Amino acid sequence: MLVKLFYSYREAGALCVVLVALLLCSCSKEKSGIDPIDGPDDGSVGLGGPAPTGLNGLFLYGSNMGAYSGWSDEQLAELLMGNPAKDIPGAGVNSLRPAMYDYFVEQWGYDIRVDAFEKYRQLGGKNHTIFLNGPTDAHRDQTRYCNGVQSQTFAKLYEPIWLSPGKVNPDNYYASYVYNVVKTYSPYVKYWEVWNEPDYTNNWSATQTWTQSDPNPCDLPNFAAPIQSYVRMLRITYEIVKHLDETGVVCVGGLGYPGFLDAILRNTDNPDGGKVNADYSKKGGEWFDGLSYHVYPMYYLGDNRNSDAAAAAVVDHKNQFQDVLNKYAYDGTSKAGKTFIVTEVNIPRKSIDGYVGGDEVQRNFLIKAAIVAQQAGISGLYIFGPTESKPLAQVTDPYQAMGLYQQLTSGPYNATITPGGIAWRTVSHLLATRQYDPAATAELQLPSHIGGGAFYSVEGKDYRYVLWAKTSGTSETATAEYNFPASFQIKTATQFDWENKQTTVSGTIKLTGAPVFIVP
Repeated sequence: MLVKLFYSYREAGALCVVLVALLLCSCSKEKSGIDPIDGPDDGSVGLGGPAPTGLNGLFLYGSNMGAYSGWSDEQLAELLMGNPAKDIPGAGVNSLRPAMYDYFVEQWGYDIRVDAFEKYRQLGGKNHTIFLNGPTDAHRDQTRYCNGVQSQTFAKLYEPIWLSPGKVNPDNYYASYVYNVVKTYSPYVKYWEVWNEPDYTNNWSATQTWTQSDPNPCDLPNFAAPIQSYVRMLRITYEIVKHLDETGVVCVGGLGYPGFLDAILRNTDNPDGGKVNADYSKKGGEWFDGLSYHVYPMYYLGDNRNSDAAAAAVVDHKNQFQDVLNKYAYDGTSKAGKTFIVTEVNIPRKSIDGYVGGDEVQRNFLIKAAIVAQQAGISGLYIFGPTESKPLAQVTDPYQAMGLYQQLTSGPYNATITPGGIAWRTVSHLLATRQYDPAATAELQLPSHIGGGAFYSVEGKDYRYVLWAKTSGTSETATAEYNFPASFQIKTATQFDWENKQTTVSGTIKLTGAPVFIVP
């Protein structure tokens, strides 16, 4: 986890964008639906019949947001989600992750983004994620837990949450802030992240001790407070969200280190070292439903710098967090399991300092990551970021070359989508209304050198398949051949590539490292 330059100018420009947005008027048009490609419904294996069981639900093809000169939030959403009424194809995004800072809503009012969220809904957006962050100076904790460094979190966290049943305490600044944000935006938002990267650190070696000892606030520049304060924020958020919207999912916010999760799970919100007593009877795991994490696979690949290894890193991180949850019995059997979402992920389309990068590897990664994430039970991926922050020739940092669009240098709607953006649009276009089916995937009998999966439409009662030859080493070059089992009764099919270009295939399907979509 590193500090992204992208966010530094996003926050600085937020207020200017608000003023621009208030002056702009955008037409609200209902997004046109995409007609499914119908397949046979004859009960054949992998083709139709009753809806299969064991499906994980619809996946979110998400994106982070940002602030850009001359662009309103609604116009950026059109760029990401598309608007057929304006001939904007979009980048396949169907869920957004904006911030809703305390300092922002204190200045502009809690309803400042209601019209924007309504626009997102009209464009087809759903189940958005908001991260709760950013106290005003007046609401910031003045305690200095570390060498004169002021805490980054809220003051008065330990004031009572409620004055009476259903009436939040205005003297608990964080509780009042959360209550008003959730009350205003819960019709549009499903996932409520508590903080963004609270475990960000410049001291990696310290993270290796967090399973035994609590994180030192000195090693948490994004938070700069004890872990018990973070658990307290989880508790406040959980009580308020469940009061206002029982379907809302409270998430730990954008974690990078399993050790930080361990510290959450073994502590209560008791400021006295997280001890259990009558007032603090529940540990951290009782105060959240979902685990949001961030993963940038480039840091974990070594010499295996390819799209399959990068996609596998997304799942590897999920498994590491699940191991910690299992340690505390949150395994779905002893205790209820947790929902997983990835709220920042990408690899650059330019190789910097020996890290993986390039157009081909990025576009292959984005499709493969969406597939393997669904196979691992992850509910959605939010791409970092909407646009690149520099022209590709000037990029010197990997984060500058992550985006669904090239750098925005002028106003709406002058933008150039990246190959990665096209790939994200394609996988979303073809699979967003479908659910991963593990049983049908097993029936594909894929050999170890071929990746892929089966995706079922409850509405259309048909399947689409994704297939690719697995890559290795530092190359995206790979080849394989595949034949559907005879029981599938697939003689000819339509094949879509990463650009959504189609061809007719029959018999043996020749695969490369670039995923293809097969529609019988």
